[in-house]
Amino acid sequence: MRVHRLELTAFGPFADTVAVDLDEVGRDGLFLLWGPTGAGKTTLLDAVVYALYGTVPGARGQERRLRSDHAGPGVRTEVQCEVTLGGERLLVVRRPEQQRPKLKGTGVTKEQARLTVQRWTGAGWEPVSTRIDEGSEHLRTRLGLSAEQFCQVVLLPQGDFARFLRAEPEERGKLLQTLFDVSRFGQVEGWLDEQRRAAEGELRAVAGQAGTLLARVAQVADVAVPEELAPDLVGAPSSARAGTWVHRVRAGAAEHLRAQERAAAEAAAEVVRVDAVLAAARAEVDRHVRRDRARAERARLAAEADELEPLRDLLDAGTRAEPVRDVLEAAGRVALDAEHAAGQLAGARRSWAAVAAGRPADTALARALRDEAASLRALLPEVDRAAALTTAVGRGVRRVEDLERRSTADDAAAEAWPARVAAQEQVVEAAAEAAARLPGLTEALERGRAAVRAAAAVLSLTARSQEQHDRATAARETWLDARERWTDLRAQRLEGMAAELAAGLADGADCPVCGAHEHPRLAVHTGPVVTQADEDAARATTDRLEAAHRAVQQQAEQTERELAALRARAGSTPLAEQEAALAAAAAEERVVRDRAGALDGARRALAAFVAERDAAVTARAATREELALARAELAATRDQLADVEQRLTAARGEDAGLAERIRRLTGEAECCEALVDAEGAELRSRAVADAAQRLARERVVEAGFPDLLAAADALLDRGRAATIGARVAGHDQQWQVVNATLAEPELADLAPRPDVEAITATCRTATTAREDAVAALAQARARTTALDGLAADLTAVEVELDERRAAAEQVTALADLVNGRGANTLRMRLQSFVLAARLEQVAEVASRRLRDMSGGRYTFLHSDAQGRHGARGGLGLDVLDEYTGVRRPTKTLSGGESFMASLALALGLADVVTAESGGVQIDTLFVDEGFGTLDPQSLDAVMTVLDELRRGGRTVGVISHVEELRTRITSRLEVVSGREGSRLAS
Repeated sequence: MRVHRLELTAFGPFADTVAVDLDEVGRDGLFLLWGPTGAGKTTLLDAVVYALYGTVPGARGQERRLRSDHAGPGVRTEVQCEVTLGGERLLVVRRPEQQRPKLKGTGVTKEQARLTVQRWTGAGWEPVSTRIDEGSEHLRTRLGLSAEQFCQVVLLPQGDFARFLRAEPEERGKLLQTLFDVSRFGQVEGWLDEQRRAAEGELRAVAGQAGTLLARVAQVADVAVPEELAPDLVGAPSSARAGTWVHRVRAGAAEHLRAQERAAAEAAAEVVRVDAVLAAARAEVDRHVRRDRARAERARLAAEADELEPLRDLLDAGTRAEPVRDVLEAAGRVALDAEHAAGQLAGARRSWAAVAAGRPADTALARALRDEAASLRALLPEVDRAAALTTAVGRGVRRVEDLERRSTADDAAAEAWPARVAAQEQVVEAAAEAAARLPGLTEALERGRAAVRAAAAVLSLTARSQEQHDRATAARETWLDARERWTDLRAQRLEGMAAELAAGLADGADCPVCGAHEHPRLAVHTGPVVTQADEDAARATTDRLEAAHRAVQQQAEQTERELAALRARAGSTPLAEQEAALAAAAAEERVVRDRAGALDGARRALAAFVAERDAAVTARAATREELALARAELAATRDQLADVEQRLTAARGEDAGLAERIRRLTGEAECCEALVDAEGAELRSRAVADAAQRLARERVVEAGFPDLLAAADALLDRGRAATIGARVAGHDQQWQVVNATLAEPELADLAPRPDVEAITATCRTATTAREDAVAALAQARARTTALDGLAADLTAVEVELDERRAAAEQVTALADLVNGRGANTLRMRLQSFVLAARLEQVAEVASRRLRDMSGGRYTFLHSDAQGRHGARGGLGLDVLDEYTGVRRPTKTLSGGESFMASLALALGLADVVTAESGGVQIDTLFVDEGFGTLDPQSLDAVMTVLDELRRGGRTVGVISHVEELRTRITSRLEVVSGREGSRLAS
């Protein structure tokens, strides 16, 4: 992986487009990205990560604020990165989701995130993908690293590895998990833990089954479980076996079954004998009961025979009268019809007498009345028409009066319109003239205001600019003095370096310069003694004063530029004159603006007046035309009403109204018709009644009755006749059945009646004894069968229990081992064990660079010891001090030593992660900060290691604000910050 070119726009502190050609900057293999704190050095690295992964590393990515606050609204936030991945040169262009001005109208709209990936073919760029998901997958497969791994392997953030160096094992494990995928080992831990819980659950379930079966055996056999088998009831293992006890219980149950079988057979035989005796006794008792019942029934029937003689005579007369029932009923019906017809005739005569007025009732009179009513009914719609015409006349009168008032008002309003329209036209002309003058006055006013503000700002900035120049001069002199003092102290220390080294020598110890064990002539100080601390303090003071001078100088330059711009805008006119002219221009502009602001309203009012005038003229003509039409319609309606009222008066006659006359004529016609119909009906019904009586008398005589009354009295109701006939026939049938029963042979010469109750009691006792014996036998058989099944089940459960217990013990031991419990004396989980192996590799690789940086003094050592308070171990990290031969915690290293150790650890971890990711070749590295803690000798060692990294074509970028690195690294890229955002120095 090699980064060739980076371009970012409106990203982070960079408001404009910034382009970095890393191939040019890193042509020597090592370059410096230098700038003050907060200038945006790390933002360039964030842009690389964002282009490749769509995210920003660290806490900055949590805020999701990628767009520069300094950028203009029309500038799009965008990152372009040209990179070689897996032998393929790609151009990655990514934009975040952001707000942009709308193309039409005002306001902003959301622009979705975009990702474009292109491939270099030699002849140009060809597209690979324009979709975010597809392009991200293409980059991921060629990078071979996750975002977290990339940030640790390529960017080497020194601050993170300083924390990693001093972290507790648990915290160190969290970082290693982000770099090395050990999820499958965590899945193994979880799977084994689930298997352990499942095995224990199955063991408990089977043990519970065994206890349940044992308790069931005791319950079925109605015995107590022996004390030695009591633990099995709760699922706990016991030394005793339940098989022997169950065998004894089953043998006892079998003996009890055989005894119950014998007792049940004896009880069944006794029940058979007693049942036979009881059946014979019951048959004898039944014969006695039948004979006694038949004798009693014959006596009852003999007493009832005398009572039936009158019913027999009544039934005989009804039988003779039944053939003439039809003619008797027909004569009765027609007689009733004749009486009804006579009553109807009398009522009709009374109704006609009330309305006849001396006229005889006949068919011709009824037809004449009907015809006159029909002719009058045809005139009924004219009544409704007359009412409607009356309403229309009233409505027409009111309409004509209203139109006359409207016409008079329209004539008066038309005289005032010309004056109103002319006055509004004058208002429009005045407002239009003011609107034409307003733009020039507004522009002149704005220029005057800008000049006044600039002139006022010039007065305030002039004094501040002079003060800042004075401060910058003083700060430069102080810085130069401090730098000269630091140079003097460094020269004095170098002159006394031999004495400083001699102070640390002892007889028998190696000389760090020549390696001799003897020191015959030790160097001594001939001048002032300057220590490392004195030199470091002087250098720190120099750096601090230089930074202060640079800050004051930048402020003075910025103020001078602002002052020049303000003077150009202020002009040469005095401030007082400019303010007076500005006040006069503002007053005039306000007056003209107020007039011009009324232009649109005046134009709308004029248009409204003209439209209203035209509408009034049109409405006036329409009102006049409508008035003439309304007067004509009113006259025609009055003529129609007079004609209709004349015809209705003639048709009404002397009645109150046309409807009343129609109802009177219709009623008279109905009374006349009713009388004519009633006279005909009465004559017909009387003739039919006479014929029916003659026929009935002839039939009655033939049936043997003297007259109609005697025959009618002999008739019986059909239901009563059926009842009497059934009673007589039933008595005769019962008499025959009773005589036949008493004549049966088995009812003659019967023996004395037996005692059935005593025999039944004996049978009931024998049956109860048999049922008790059968129930006891069934219980004994069920107990034996249940015990056989339970014994088989218990044997199978004991075998399964042994298997489950062995499996549970094996799974539990293995789960405890991978989770740091049980036989795991180091209390190290499987994931920690794998990470410990990776950490051991990292320590081995990092030690080579740490020895080079520290002059062979320090070596990393992996530790699998437990943490504090018995915490899990396996991820400890110590250093071996070759000077003392003592193994030390990494927390005891000094600031510079910690930086070297952290850098070596970061580089080592990068190498291991690269190898873990399939040997991804990393050709571009960035080392972020931390060089300020190194002395010159340590810095030389670190730079030597960085020089080794660029061998083989690697490019190493150093990100720092340390001034000394500017003299050591010739290829530099400087970031400059300002009020308008950051930029790259030219």
